[in-house]
Amino acid sequence: MKCQEVSEFVSALYDGETIPKDAAEHIGICDHCREHLNAYSSMGNEMRRLASLEPESASKPDTWQQIRRSPAWWQKGFATMRIPRIAFASMLIVILLLCGGLVLVRAGAGGRVLILGYKPVPTGPVLPCTMTIVNNHATTCSHITHLSSGALVFNARFLRQDEDRTEVGIRTKFLLQTESVEGDGEAQLRDVPEQILSFEQGESKRIAVSGMGTIELTGNYLDHIPTLIYQPDETLDPQENEFRVVTPVLIRDQKVVVNIDGNSISCCNADATLMIFVPGEGRYLISGVPFEGAVEGSVHLGQIEFVLEGHKYLLLTSMPITRSEHVWVTHEADFKPSERMVRPEEARDDRPMFLVRSLDKLQQPRIPHS
Repeated sequence: MKCQEVSEFVSALYDGETIPKDAAEHIGICDHCREHLNAYSSMGNEMRRLASLEPESASKPDTWQQIRRSPAWWQKGFATMRIPRIAFASMLIVILLLCGGLVLVRAGAGGRVLILGYKPVPTGPVLPCTMTIVNNHATTCSHITHLSSGALVFNARFLRQDEDRTEVGIRTKFLLQTESVEGDGEAQLRDVPEQILSFEQGESKRIAVSGMGTIELTGNYLDHIPTLIYQPDETLDPQENEFRVVTPVLIRDQKVVVNIDGNSISCCNADATLMIFVPGEGRYLISGVPFEGAVEGSVHLGQIEFVLEGHKYLLLTSMPITRSEHVWVTHEADFKPSERMVRPEEARDDRPMFLVRSLDKLQQPRIPHS
């Protein structure tokens, strides 16, 4: 279980209630959840300590209401009860602290997220660079954006956070069309000096990129990790011709073939096609357009059903996949990424993977990485 799922059981455990086994196991090994449990205990002890400091005169009989008869059940809700002022203040403080603690748990359950948007072209769209900020744990994001005149290599690294301002290290490089783009973004920028910038919510800044000009950067914050890392503002409904997949699970004859958690990808080509590779199984191609040798499947929100090679398949994803009601599917049992990907050093045959490309690219002898 995750901390967000366990948070509701922390207070229940402090109250003496029995909680599920997996929640109890998580609290036993998670320092973050144990801190919250200890906080509840400390506040309860402090409330009882402050109540004990009330002078004895405060508890004299004449400071309390004298109840001469027991009211009917419907009258009890309107009855007045006095308690010592210090005890009441202590209780109020504890309530406020507990409420504030619950808000912090909810807001920080997924980790605070910085969405650093950048515009390679002044009139073009804002591209998001998503970084999580959890206990000052450093995270990075790297993009290679292909433009008409070349490619922009962009890398951002979270450095530190000071209240509402976040410090980020940024490296950029512009490659002309005649220059080859090899490796990932970080590999391209090893010799490029880092620029240090800091951002508050909604703040915009500009940086110079040699050979290209300036690009605009804007920092915005979320209290959760977006479902689609590269499209944080994405809505539930797919766009026209969009084909998107979030944490896919492929099931065959009611048995899980592969579960690729924590990843998402989308493509907006008319012939967008999903490729799922499973070690020992080969690859499955699921396309929004008919193609030779493919069988037809049906789409319902985040589910795709199809029958292939005598087996019944079900593909599940966390979001609606496409506006289309039908897809077309094939299976290539002998497919190996190391033999077909353009960058074989990043394509391993021993781990599952998935990507969305145009059908034409996926059917080429070599599959482009991006």
